[in-house]
Amino acid sequence: MWLFLRGILVAAVSQRGVAAFLALMAPCLPAPVANTGRLWLLRLGLYELTRAKEQAEDWVWIMDHTIQLGPWKCLIILGIRLSAWESQRGPLGHEDVVLLNLTPMEHSSGEEVEKRLREAVAQTGPPREILTDGGADLKSGIGLFCRDYAGVAHIGDIKHKAATLLKRHLEADPRWQAFGTRANQTKREVTQTALAYLNPPALKNKARYMNLEPLVGWGRHALAFLDDPRPVAGQPMDIATLTKKLGWLEAYRGALEEWSELLGVVGATEDYVRREGFHTHAAEELRRELAPLATQSIAQKVREELLAFVAEQSAQTGPQERLIGSSEVIESVIGKYKRMQGTHSQGGMTAMILSVGAIVATKTIETVRKALSTITTQNVLDWTREHLGITLQAQRCVAFNRNKNGIQNNHWQT
Repeated sequence: MWLFLRGILVAAVSQRGVAAFLALMAPCLPAPVANTGRLWLLRLGLYELTRAKEQAEDWVWIMDHTIQLGPWKCLIILGIRLSAWESQRGPLGHEDVVLLNLTPMEHSSGEEVEKRLREAVAQTGPPREILTDGGADLKSGIGLFCRDYAGVAHIGDIKHKAATLLKRHLEADPRWQAFGTRANQTKREVTQTALAYLNPPALKNKARYMNLEPLVGWGRHALAFLDDPRPVAGQPMDIATLTKKLGWLEAYRGALEEWSELLGVVGATEDYVRREGFHTHAAEELRRELAPLATQSIAQKVREELLAFVAEQSAQTGPQERLIGSSEVIESVIGKYKRMQGTHSQGGMTAMILSVGAIVATKTIETVRKALSTITTQNVLDWTREHLGITLQAQRCVAFNRNKNGIQNNHWQT
């Protein structure tokens, strides 16, 4: 059981892949089928969600929604004590946090979010800090919650703040729009040619301003190659074709330098907050780190806006106190869940949402043994029926007439 779960959660192997590997080991080990292992995964996740958490005054709650195909989204609240973070200060890993709440919902509102926050109080006591990306319903719910818990600091995630600033400044720059258009055109023109190794990366449709470094980096590297073209893999270089396809980059040499400096300021700010959090002297210390990085106007403007944000968040800290300023751990957990979900689903939310608990659970043999002796398959079935009802996959089966007898009770497993 332990090997199966670690294969999925640590080695990033699919459920069928782990089952197939263990089948090769059948002379030495029992070989579970993939569905059996999946149930172990869900039982571990439900155990992490429902196990008792310690009461303390220094909890940090990290919140976000995961959105999938269909009307459903899921509110996730992870937690960590400030004392635990202070002992290792730096970016958080999956097993540094615990799962406090996992609520699938068709309609998220401030009132619904507040309700889940009050439920979390029963587990840990009122938190010292709630950290979010600034979503409207989360902000509304936290505002309602804080009417009764005035000592709670509502902190904004530094990466989302930086992405908001980048979006505002870059979308106002006509060079950026034109650069993106030309890069996409170049991608189409060189993908199936001998210059495919110079193919520009594609920006993600979602959260694209959180992931600009690959595109700007490509522009700078491609320009450097244009300045000093050389044969690749022993093939002679067709300078005329190279210039025709990528010569347009020359017009963006200055812009790429500006954008690279801008991303350097943002990256240094995010790195500082990951390591040091928000505290009384944060803005002052960060200003010294950023001083040599911003020489051009756009980078200087964003630097000042980031420093103002850091000062604003740090004003909520007490003397000698540090608050966590990066919610990247929950983004990473959601990303891992979606990868695991995608190996067996067509996009809808299923019982696999419980794997969020397994992702953050301590994956020792003792924990797995306790989880599987505490949580049964029936517990998972009951939780899924209560919180998810009929899955999108079950509805698809009926709509496409693959299930002529209508929706069956076991479609929570889909």
